Amino acid sequence: MQKLRNSIISRILSHILFWMVAYFFFVVFYGRANREYSDTIIFASMLFPLSIATTYFINYYLIPRYLFTKKYSKFILLSFYTFVISIWLELIITLSIFVFISNYQMYKMDPSSFDAVLLFVGLYFIIIVATAIKLVRHSFQIQKKNRELDNLKLETELKLKEAELKLLKAQIHPHFLFNTLNNLYGLTLEKSNKAPDLVLRLSEILDYILYRCNEKRVSLSEEIHNLKNYIEIEKIRYSEKLNLELNFPENTNNLSIAPLIILPFVENAFKHGVSNYPGIATVKIKILLTGNNLIFNIENTKNPNIKKDKNYSKGIGLNNVKQRLNLMYPEKYILSINNYAETFLVNLTLQL
Repeated sequence: MQKLRNSIISRILSHILFWMVAYFFFVVFYGRANREYSDTIIFASMLFPLSIATTYFINYYLIPRYLFTKKYSKFILLSFYTFVISIWLELIITLSIFVFISNYQMYKMDPSSFDAVLLFVGLYFIIIVATAIKLVRHSFQIQKKNRELDNLKLETELKLKEAELKLLKAQIHPHFLFNTLNNLYGLTLEKSNKAPDLVLRLSEILDYILYRCNEKRVSLSEEIHNLKNYIEIEKIRYSEKLNLELNFPENTNNLSIAPLIILPFVENAFKHGVSNYPGIATVKIKILLTGNNLIFNIENTKNPNIKKDKNYSKGIGLNNVKQRLNLMYPEKYILSINNYAETFLVNLTLQL
């Protein structure tokens, strides 16, 4: 409320200042050839209300109602009528001064009052200046509103993306846990002595997911360590039917990455490739760093008897990671997924 009140007061004061300057202009303009400024002041004072009325009529009625609403023909027509009426009233005022103030004495009149061009210029110079200020101010207001709308739109989009990203990350956790607990369940049924090691690695993964993945970025070294823990869990379960080839960088150059962005591809390889393969399945995982670019490749064999598995390339995990890549790395990644007859290959290049 106080801000609005201050704005109104500031606007009123600016109008008062403008019309004080305009009145001074009238006196100087019409009295430059007259030594009797008392007559000029009377003449300017009688023209002044006409100038104010015409200015506010144009700026606060014609322009907002017809020009800004693109009713150009009506605006031109009414502007012409306004011009004719204002000139007619100016001539009436001049004649009134000649009759009632100067008592038909020509020498008492301002010389400029006999020149129709000067009468027109003096009156409409102020009106044109006021209109120009109005239009420039309106233009700045439109630009300001457009900037505010753009900023609001950008802020809204960022909030929506952040909310969507949180939802996607929330989906990762149960999806991952479901797969891992299935692995643990299989080992407990077999009463394998590898179960304790799996539980230990699972606890490290849960610690990573629950407490260290709340940031938008985590260190690449932590992400790779978590990835290795997951791979070790899968090795425990599929040790007898798994041929695993790993190639990870020793130095991550203090780079950071969105958490759990690579894991769904690895999950997919074991869930659809190794578990369904009748013989010894092969999984090849490679991560290379070239400057700030990460190159991730994963290839796994798959059961050739399964002609088509829609979940293989369209499951929750892969759809999820594609959306996260679009949110976290827009125009900064290249993803290639190839579902061949006997192998499944993923290539991801990511600018960190």
